[in-house]
Amino acid sequence: MPEPESYSYQRYLVAKQTVDARALNLRVWQRFVTKLAETDSPLQVLEIGAGIGATAQRVLEAVPTRFDQLEYTLLDVNNANLAVSRKRLRDWLEQHEHWSLKEEGEEVTATKEGGVVVTLRFVEGDLFEYAATRSQQSYDALISQAVFDLLPVPATLDSLRPLLVDGGLWYLPIHFDGVTAFEPPIQSDLDDRIERLYHQSMRRDDAEEGGIAGAQTGRRLLSALPATGASLLEAGSSDWIVHPNENEYPSDEAYFLHHILHFVESELSGHPKLDANAFDSWLQRRREQIESGTLIYIAHQLDILAEQRG
Repeated sequence: MPEPESYSYQRYLVAKQTVDARALNLRVWQRFVTKLAETDSPLQVLEIGAGIGATAQRVLEAVPTRFDQLEYTLLDVNNANLAVSRKRLRDWLEQHEHWSLKEEGEEVTATKEGGVVVTLRFVEGDLFEYAATRSQQSYDALISQAVFDLLPVPATLDSLRPLLVDGGLWYLPIHFDGVTAFEPPIQSDLDDRIERLYHQSMRRDDAEEGGIAGAQTGRRLLSALPATGASLLEAGSSDWIVHPNENEYPSDEAYFLHHILHFVESELSGHPKLDANAFDSWLQRRREQIESGTLIYIAHQLDILAEQRG
């Protein structure tokens, strides 16, 4: 079991790749790729909260052969995430034949036989500051995975909307929508209280009084995007479901589960509506379930694709 000081957010992002891969809604993803193919080259993509580059790699696997030129900007507030994403994407390109790489400043340029050029731009910064200083820049697609959960939805959409061209795409996968479940149950009233308080801890500035907007981001996006003039093209569930097979978790998903419990502990330790001893005992039991390969974790989420007009 990881000690508190040993938790690594970058390892968590790596560990959840297999969880995300199972969860992503393929109908929404395939519609996104199809719509991108209708875009003229060069294709300009901006990813907000790019993390370790997992989504960028997925786009690179699906898109470049359709375009002569792809420019993909990875924006993240955490430089450590960008350092990992840069190395991982560079290594991935190097493992594929026919790509020649050149690095300069914040850019990695990959050129393929036949003339296809992919430029990866790694930018550290706050999305609101970036949007405010890029008024002349326009993108064909804006991607943000599991980021709007942390932000005021209407204000964020309003800030980013000017960066999209008319007809530009919003691809917003893995956004939480109000269900967290740990199985098997320990004590139903305690399980329910912890889930409810955890969701309330996600409350953002745009929540109504007593509301839990952060825990309902998926459904909020469904109504907030049309309010910006965007048309919803596709939406579908992308639930995280982590379960053992013969008491073993795939890949590094046991660590992923430990990190989820770390998030819960960080949010709820010392909460006035939660008995400290009961909560400590609950955490210990859940961690023991991970170690014995018996814990099942479910989180309900939505993937959304929309097209901006006007």
